[in-house]
Amino acid sequence: MSQNSLNETIKTIGKYLIQNQQRMVREEDLKNLCPSSVDFNQLISPLYTKYKEIGIELISSNFLGEKYYILTMEGKDKSISPGQYGILALLIAYSNEIDENMNLSEIKEIFSDVWTTDIQIFLDQDYLRIITMNDHEVMRVTPLGKSLLKNIIKDLKLKNLMELFENPASSLQNDKNEW
Repeated sequence: MSQNSLNETIKTIGKYLIQNQQRMVREEDLKNLCPSSVDFNQLISPLYTKYKEIGIELISSNFLGEKYYILTMEGKDKSISPGQYGILALLIAYSNEIDENMNLSEIKEIFSDVWTTDIQIFLDQDYLRIITMNDHEVMRVTPLGKSLLKNIIKDLKLKNLMELFENPASSLQNDKNEW
């Protein structure tokens, strides 16, 4: 494959990632845009660099047995409230430390006060997804949901979050002392 053809394929993949409405793009979908004679890693690698140059980060993540690519930027999503970020942080910490496959009925009970508002927004935005595993409904945080917090909370531990919610005044005082 000529260098011009290779560059055109890289541009095609880059354009597809930016214009895709899904925001999480399966690796297989990107591979389908490539000629069969080209190593996909040879094409995706320059995209990491090109996006970084313009302030966008291309990240990859595995979800439900498939590899996905997501474009992210620094900062927070202005459509998500601070309280919603807190809820999502709790769900991610729970998912990381207790069970990636969160029992749907338990999560509905825990978050019953905000289910129809905040949790539903996350489901609609594909930050969370309900799936059936072994005839049992579970909720999972998608790579898109995890990417939402990647630049906001660096050390996401359930214990730390619970302590913050139990005694917010002392947590703020501790943070002030560290500055």
